Amino acid sequence: MARIMGVISILVGILICMSIHLDVVVVHAMRTPASIFWDQMLPFVQAIPATLKVSVSPVEGTATADQFATAVTGAMSFPALSAKFCVAAGLVCDEDIEIHSYTTKKNSSSTPEVPIMGRHNMMTHASAASRTMGITTINDFQLDFFLEENLVEGAYMHLADNLFDLIPLRAFLPSTVAKVLPALTTANLPKLLAAFTIDKNSRMAAMMATATYLCESPALPGEQRACPTSVEEMAVFVASEVGEQLEVLSTRGAPTSAPATTTTTTEEKKLPPVKVLSYTKRSLGEGKNIVVCHNLMFPSQLYYCHHVTGTKVVQASLGSSDGSIIHGVAICHMDTTLWASEHPAFAALNIPRGAEACHWNTQNDLIWIPTTSSTTSYD
Repeated sequence: MARIMGVISILVGILICMSIHLDVVVVHAMRTPASIFWDQMLPFVQAIPATLKVSVSPVEGTATADQFATAVTGAMSFPALSAKFCVAAGLVCDEDIEIHSYTTKKNSSSTPEVPIMGRHNMMTHASAASRTMGITTINDFQLDFFLEENLVEGAYMHLADNLFDLIPLRAFLPSTVAKVLPALTTANLPKLLAAFTIDKNSRMAAMMATATYLCESPALPGEQRACPTSVEEMAVFVASEVGEQLEVLSTRGAPTSAPATTTTTTEEKKLPPVKVLSYTKRSLGEGKNIVVCHNLMFPSQLYYCHHVTGTKVVQASLGSSDGSIIHGVAICHMDTTLWASEHPAFAALNIPRGAEACHWNTQNDLIWIPTTSSTTSYD
């Protein structure tokens, strides 16, 4: 009997290996090249950034995606299946991942750790106040505020991480999984944690809690929001808000890893300032109709996208101390009247509520704009 059981175990092992091998073959056979995939989703968009191309799910249309979607639909939790899916689908399911733009503070209860902001802004013309009130809006992730009037050639400014995004890029969910994933709400957080087998007391759970809180928060008057978890969802939202004749902008040339800071006599550690080499301010008319997508931490790629108005897009070449050039993209909000009074920009720039405020976008953030708008350069 023992010999028979041993033979059965070997056969099972062989079948599992064959299944995994066949699944990999299917993935490579059915995977759609990213450029073609985006052409199908948004056929008129210009120049998809490389970081967005690689976020197309590598298991789109495969048995691996269907199997995981079935498990999610049945609210089943299988650690081995989740682990296999995370690897095959290009996700980040590390429970102990640490991202410095999130810090955590223990609660007295057994609920997930509550994320708070423990960093300081490092601005051009103002020292920033500590954000210990917690992450309440997407703006609490913005670090690099500046005033449009101070954006002049030859000016220097400090950037927190030289626009490096501390949140890693992952792959989007395949469409079959995205369609059955529970809605991104705090009420569904236990189901979301179970789907990816994330412990409720882990750092990842805290960051997922932040994502669900932000994604379910009500939009400002006149604003539209979405948190797409798949390529299709992002394409549908962007096209519905801006149209299909699109251009997508993103910061290029940022460091490939978090840059080391230099010790100063203050409490903050700052990078050497960057120098404004040149810049372009796009038209105000264009700013009436744009979608900004911010990278949020979640096991799969997740963007917080919102259709904003009353803005101006700014692009600039910024020379860093190591000789590299960062091609930064920023948003200037012309009217901040509707912003919360505790918005970090007001303290960072020492401006009143309602005044114009600008901020740079990290390398993984996206700005979708219509291609029919013209640009205006300023010397």
